[in-house]
Amino acid sequence: MKAELKIVLIYVLVGVLWIWLSDQVLLFLFQENELEQIAYLQTMKGVFYVLFTATLLYLLVKKYYEKLDNKVKELEELNAVLKEKSRELEASNKDLEQFAFVISHDLQEPLRMITSFLAQLKKKYQGHLDEKAHQYIFFAVDGASRMKQIILDLLEFSRVGRYSEPLEEVDVNEVMEEVFRSNHRLIEETQAKLLTKEMPVIRAHRQPILQLFQHLIGNALKYRSDLRLPEIELGVRDGDKVWEFWIKDNGIGINPEYAERIFVIFQRLHTTDKFGGGTGIGLALVKKIVDYYGGSVFVESQEEKGSTFYFTIPKKSALSNDRAA
Repeated sequence: MKAELKIVLIYVLVGVLWIWLSDQVLLFLFQENELEQIAYLQTMKGVFYVLFTATLLYLLVKKYYEKLDNKVKELEELNAVLKEKSRELEASNKDLEQFAFVISHDLQEPLRMITSFLAQLKKKYQGHLDEKAHQYIFFAVDGASRMKQIILDLLEFSRVGRYSEPLEEVDVNEVMEEVFRSNHRLIEETQAKLLTKEMPVIRAHRQPILQLFQHLIGNALKYRSDLRLPEIELGVRDGDKVWEFWIKDNGIGINPEYAERIFVIFQRLHTTDKFGGGTGIGLALVKKIVDYYGGSVFVESQEEKGSTFYFTIPKKSALSNDRAA
């Protein structure tokens, strides 16, 4: 039975019951012959009232449900379109990632040849080339080296999400120790002070989590201020459903206007000759890794005061069957 009919039947039943009870009360209090005509009129009035209001209620409820049904149909149609667009976008992203992987892989061999032949050219004609020629060779080799680094970073970027291994228990303390070891020389040279807290064990893949911390800690060391010694704080908060990590530094900081732009691939805030250059892929890679595990990442920063990068990793994986797609 439709909902509007149920409402009307209940309303009619209550109305009729009210009329009958009111008549019984009147008959109990007064003489029947005195109130017979009044009770009859009251009954007719009550019946008319109930029927009228019931009809009105039926029309209103029916109109409401018709609108509701239309809205539901519109939402279902929009949902179907959204799902289709989502499937198309997912397929397009996979094609782009595959394209980036293939192109990046195939481009490495020509670059190796260019670098090798330039090195041979410099060696063979050593003493026969003027300063300008040596400068040209240097620029060519340097450009090839930077291109190689871009290709390697693109390969890393395209591999995010291509994990055949199941999720594992990753001790973030061990990950940080490995990052510190790989940056040991730079940490000593800059006299950087590292402040860490006890980190949790999370369910993820070890390699991307290592890349995640490597890029964030590496950036904190790289974009240090000349006015003070680097100080980097690493912490974590135990949330209800996520682990919220943060990496805070006292470096050069970022204009808040670029807080979102820095996570877009190939977006650099500094030229290649400043702070050792960069490919503009590192933070985009960080965001892609965090997104893959269902978390979020953002930065709070002020120029010349340092930056704090926050990111979350869900405690319960949203990945199907605890495996990568």
